[in-house]
Amino acid sequence: MTEMLNLFLFFLLSFGLVLGTQAGQDLPDICKDYQQSEELTGRPSVPRDRIAHGTGLLWKITAGDGRESYVFGTMHSQDRRVTGLPPQVRLALAQSRQLVMEIIPDNNANQTFSKAIYFTDGTRLDDLLHKDIYAALAQKLPPYGITEEYAHQLKPWAAFTLIGRPRPVQAQTQDEVLMELAAGKSIAGLEDMQELVTTLDGMSRSDQITILNDTVCNHAHILHDTLDLVNMYVARDLAGMVQFNEQPHQDEAVFNRYMQRIVYDRNRRMLKRMEKYLHEGGVFISVGAMHLPGEKGLLRMLEKKGYKITRVY
Repeated sequence: MTEMLNLFLFFLLSFGLVLGTQAGQDLPDICKDYQQSEELTGRPSVPRDRIAHGTGLLWKITAGDGRESYVFGTMHSQDRRVTGLPPQVRLALAQSRQLVMEIIPDNNANQTFSKAIYFTDGTRLDDLLHKDIYAALAQKLPPYGITEEYAHQLKPWAAFTLIGRPRPVQAQTQDEVLMELAAGKSIAGLEDMQELVTTLDGMSRSDQITILNDTVCNHAHILHDTLDLVNMYVARDLAGMVQFNEQPHQDEAVFNRYMQRIVYDRNRRMLKRMEKYLHEGGVFISVGAMHLPGEKGLLRMLEKKGYKITRVY
């Protein structure tokens, strides 16, 4: 089975899961349920001034005893505007004794993910989906490394995480750039790949299929939105990314369960593990940018624990 060239691009879903946006012209009858009604489109999103830490990507974290570390919000992308790290980020990493990543993208993580995306109990994806949805999905998968031979073995969450991002290219991801710059330093992870896989596998089958159907129906629109999210990231506009995420969705319950599991529950887990490193000081911690802002974000939670948060970039 094809090895995934890049494990972490699917975290772009955490930056903007598009549920219920305007569907494309194919599959019109099936996709009607995933079209957004006009009455929802114009609702105001969360006011920018109410979004904690809504601007910035690099933050200095000062513990009570004065020890300093950095937290950097990442985007798991191969876009050169993202991977071209600014001088402030490079300097902060150079001054740190250790790089702590959300998950270390090493061979073990790659193998764990590559095995986890397939059913092993005889379940078939083509039995779970409408035949036209499956046919459309199968056409979209080859550029992501999944041939027709293996498409029917994919789990629903694996299918929507793959096609819900730009097609992979032969270029470094931001995570790979950070690891290259940290050569010679100690590197640790806040989570391991098995924990993430368990989180994704733990989504209900119904929610997985709903998100996959939506992703197939709105594929072109989602890829366009990904470009908008990259633009927001480059502009250090975390508030804009939060507002994007908070726009109305066709099925709010599914979206809220996804965000709770993928972002907020993991924030609490990562916070507990971050504190050990922050107590030691001198670390550079990189986590997905959407884990940082807002009242449930890592930066606000660190503030509540007494850390001083200073925006650097």
